[in-house]
Amino acid sequence: MKSPYSSLAAFLAHYRALESAASRTSAEDQMFSEMSAAIGTLTPEDRAALDSSAAAGSARRNRERAELRLKGELIARAILSG
Repeated sequence: MKSPYSSLAAFLAHYRALESAASRTSAEDQMFSEMSAAIGTLTPEDRAALDSSAAAGSARRNRERAELRLKGELIARAILSG
């Protein structure tokens, strides 16, 4: 990756934009692959929680925990500025 993201929200927004893009350049494919590898370290439950838009209860807490785990992984990979 060229430079680290300043926030988890920015990383996830970019990941989702690349994921839903009709076509990607080779550089975008490489970036998406690196992003997917980082997300791939999460459990399936954590990955599902990241996609949850629930604002209350256990779903929100599960999403927050998944975000915390992903944030740690991204900082370790120097993808997210700590």
